[in-house]
Amino acid sequence: MNPEPPSRTAGSAHVRNRVNMPFWPAWALAGLAAACAYPAATGAPPAAGDPASERYEARGQEPGWLLVIHDGRIDYTGDYGEKKISVPRPDPRPSFNGRRYVTPRITVDITYVRCNDGMSGRGYEHQVTVAADGRTVKGCGGERQTDWDS
Repeated sequence: MNPEPPSRTAGSAHVRNRVNMPFWPAWALAGLAAACAYPAATGAPPAAGDPASERYEARGQEPGWLLVIHDGRIDYTGDYGEKKISVPRPDPRPSFNGRRYVTPRITVDITYVRCNDGMSGRGYEHQVTVAADGRTVKGCGGERQTDWDS
């Protein structure tokens, strides 16, 4: 005879694991479900088909920086205008809930989640992280979302 499968206790509830699968607490499953549903709340940037027609802007504070992806290029101005980088735009790579552009001097991560500018409180479509010449800055990009202003 086969013995009874092992049981696990979650709080005061007694849960029987009949197929020897890992035990997942309800809070973990709820968090996973919410994370999967959240990307629908913000839109993706325009399709990355034609680099010449793409236009994307992102900005951040402390130190002030601006990133523009346009005309097949990535132009970055950092440290309140002290640093300028202009490189050909590579094809983007998919990343978790976003996309990434990688060159030897600059990496741009666009994440499709709501973002509010740290100083102005203005709402934008995406969170953006830029690593340029060994320095990393974070800010917001994409379309303005005035109903998200804080």
